[in-house]
Amino acid sequence: MTQSFAISRRSPMQAAFFLIAVACLCSSSAVAEEPAQILELEEALEQARTNGPLRAELEAGEDFARARQSRADRARWPTLRTESLLAPVPANADPTRIDENIDEITSFNLGPYFRHTARVVVPLYTFGRISTAQELAELGVSDAEWESRDAMQEHLTRTRQAYYGRQLARAFSDVLDEGGEIVKDTLHEMEEDRAFGEADFSTDDLRRLQVFDAELDTMLLDNQRLSDLTEAALNFLIDGDGGALEVPPLDPEEASDATLGDLATYQEMARTHRPELRRLEHGVRARELEERLARREFFPNFFFAANLGFGWSTEEPALQRVCRRPEPDGPCIDDDTLFTHPYSNPFDTFTIGVAVGMQWNFDFGQRRGRLQEARANTAQIEAQRERALGGLELEIEEAWREAYDARQRMEIEERRFNIARRWRNQYGLQAEFARADQDMRDLIDPLSEFYDARVGYLESAYQYLVARAELARKVGVESLSEAGANGITANSP
Repeated sequence: MTQSFAISRRSPMQAAFFLIAVACLCSSSAVAEEPAQILELEEALEQARTNGPLRAELEAGEDFARARQSRADRARWPTLRTESLLAPVPANADPTRIDENIDEITSFNLGPYFRHTARVVVPLYTFGRISTAQELAELGVSDAEWESRDAMQEHLTRTRQAYYGRQLARAFSDVLDEGGEIVKDTLHEMEEDRAFGEADFSTDDLRRLQVFDAELDTMLLDNQRLSDLTEAALNFLIDGDGGALEVPPLDPEEASDATLGDLATYQEMARTHRPELRRLEHGVRARELEERLARREFFPNFFFAANLGFGWSTEEPALQRVCRRPEPDGPCIDDDTLFTHPYSNPFDTFTIGVAVGMQWNFDFGQRRGRLQEARANTAQIEAQRERALGGLELEIEEAWREAYDARQRMEIEERRFNIARRWRNQYGLQAEFARADQDMRDLIDPLSEFYDARVGYLESAYQYLVARAELARKVGVESLSEAGANGITANSP
């Protein structure tokens, strides 16, 4: 009863801010209704890892590299080459007489001729070409795996940032909802009192409350945009159905518990875990192997080959005249009446054979040019690796410094928030004894500073978590919590 009487004696402006203060003081003990399903960070990351389109893209890249490796592993397998031929041939003609062949062809006295050949080639010795190609293919598989890991880490980093942004929007919403409804109700009552001539407050008090209400509306608009964008981004990254995603509000105390390791530890870890460095190492080795292949092109290839062929036709050559010589050097007799089939029919054939061969191309000018290109590529990627190693420490230091400064800023904002909260609490205890003619600035300032400090504290915690996620990506790990680095104190340089 005493408290209700005290409130009724105050102006609506005083009552509004007293109720806001009481709501803030009691918010920690109030039991809020939990949503049906809360998306935790680990659950969001797990869904991001199983993102359908992303997994399909990464697996396709790895499958492509494995297919190349499979081709290289089978380079020593026998190669079978076949050729089939169907052609017209002259009928009833002497194969040795071209004039008879032309006559038969022009008169369309033709028949089908089918020929099939098969050749099996097995490489015997290639001066290291095959083994070098196999090593290149193996490097390609490893490079594809590291590329997939790099893409997944980038994806998880974006997921963390979207999740933290969604948490920040949720925390802002709680802060704004905490006092917005009371301010609007009180402002409505003040405007009604003024309309009926019952106002016991000054115009300045009304204007201050109206400005405060407009600021709340602006913050609500900005926060709604932040909420919608982070929800859409999170749905995209976890391959969600586009529905509403409930997340717990951002807790600055949990962010404060996440320690930051020392710079040297992260720089050392990056040399081992950074995907780009591993891929550059693979690139250097690949260029060296390509240079070796270019040198091997000056040497021949030795191979084993087996040939099989046969031909068949419905037509046969014309009968051939038989020359009978009573004496070895004498003339032919009875050559107009004696004919016989050819000893060998060129249309019906069957051949088989095996051989060892050598293939050698003598385009030394072109091969020398390719060797020079390979050497230049090797020198280029070695220089790129040296530059990457040189810039790695600076890049990690920049990301670490960003996270370190964000942590320092968060601790500063925490001190400011604690001071503003004590100031707000002090107002909440003294407001009951406030006089009606008390300056409203003495009541508004503590609350305004409390909300401003609370928003700053939440933003600094968000910036620290985002900076940690970015540092983890540049180090080459999924999160700094799994890195095993020693925690540092707030004042460590």
